[in-house]
Amino acid sequence: MTRRLRALGALLAVVLLAASAPVSITGQLLAYQGGFVFFTTGDGFRVAPGVRILDNATKKPTSEQPAPRLYARATFDAQGRVVELDLSRAPLPVGPLPEAVEPFVVAASTPFPDPELAPASRLNAQGVPRHFSGKPVLVTITVQVPPNTPFGSQVYITTDASGWNPQAIALDRIDALHFRITRRIDSGTILHYLYTRGTLQTEEIGQNGLRRTPRRLVLSDTDVRAIDDIVYGWADLGPPGSLQAPQPNTIPTPFNPNPFPNLPPGLPTPHPG
Repeated sequence: MTRRLRALGALLAVVLLAASAPVSITGQLLAYQGGFVFFTTGDGFRVAPGVRILDNATKKPTSEQPAPRLYARATFDAQGRVVELDLSRAPLPVGPLPEAVEPFVVAASTPFPDPELAPASRLNAQGVPRHFSGKPVLVTITVQVPPNTPFGSQVYITTDASGWNPQAIALDRIDALHFRITRRIDSGTILHYLYTRGTLQTEEIGQNGLRRTPRRLVLSDTDVRAIDDIVYGWADLGPPGSLQAPQPNTIPTPFNPNPFPNLPPGLPTPHPG
């Protein structure tokens, strides 16, 4: 009986120790700013004021700061805040969130005003009042591009605020078909935007293959905002699978005799026909 009690006591101690073990995840960093850390999976978490920044291999303090494309192990406290980030330049596993971590994911936490006091113009499509205080909001925009996007292309956002500069905002590539950017934008901003590959001729088109109207973003009060967009095609390529005629700037003309400036020296310039 005594041996059994001792065995049960030891087992209970192990269970309690496991239950009190800190919860952590690993992945690749997308952004670290404003008291939040985001991974390339799109998951964001609050960061504790005294977060420890360590080297993942040595578990000792490091002068390196969290930055996009680094890998990290995030450890949480009981309140769901990240209290330790172990940085690594070597890849760490990126996988689905454990159930124990899901409650810690940052979600919109808008302090909605009294609906009876909110002007009707500030109600969203679902009739929920929105509040605009002008406070900065951390906005993450992720876009999926079509499979016929040329390899090595850079994707940009062009906006009405930039005078439709086709290279106004450069996005970071996260895999073959997805790009992402995180920016701080003031609440109350109304932004019209489109995606490009750097020129007006490479602007996105709609799913019907025609020029699309600009997207519209209305930013209300919240801690963070995540936006997921899809580009169905590019103006110079057409929808995926379509047969697009050569564009004027892709064949030699009297006005553009050398449209292939990156050809190796000594090779003749391609001519149609």
